[in-house]
Amino acid sequence: MALLTTGLLTYRGHVWQSKADRSNAMQVAKTMTPEPAVPVTAPDFFTEYRLERDKIRSERFDLLREIIRSASGEETRQKAQEAVLKMTLEKQREAEIESLIKARGYADVLVFIRDNSVSAVVKTPSLTREDVMQVAEVISRVSGVKPEDITISAKP
Repeated sequence: MALLTTGLLTYRGHVWQSKADRSNAMQVAKTMTPEPAVPVTAPDFFTEYRLERDKIRSERFDLLREIIRSASGEETRQKAQEAVLKMTLEKQREAEIESLIKARGYADVLVFIRDNSVSAVVKTPSLTREDVMQVAEVISRVSGVKPEDITISAKP
């Protein structure tokens, strides 16, 4: 039976001094300090949706600009210009509504304006009836949409 203890090898009563072969060993003279870890966090729903919404809008704007540039008929060009103007106004209203709602103390909000309705998702665990009424009032005032055509939901 062999027993290795502190550099000595014992086998059936005989003791041998063991030496480590360090001919291929390297010594590190400089101590390395690890860089602080940067936590990687996944974007939340609000960030993800905003990025996707901007991407889709950008694609629609590009398509409409191409139609405006290459349209042979004046009516087609006019409709494309009106669509660009409508999208621009919707984007401005959405941004204004989002800012006003955030100013009321909510961490984040997404607003979606459609033809005759508006939807909003507020970053909060829950909304009271009073919260919903206040948010709906802001949306209605800026968008001109009737309160009954506004949908408001909470998302933590």
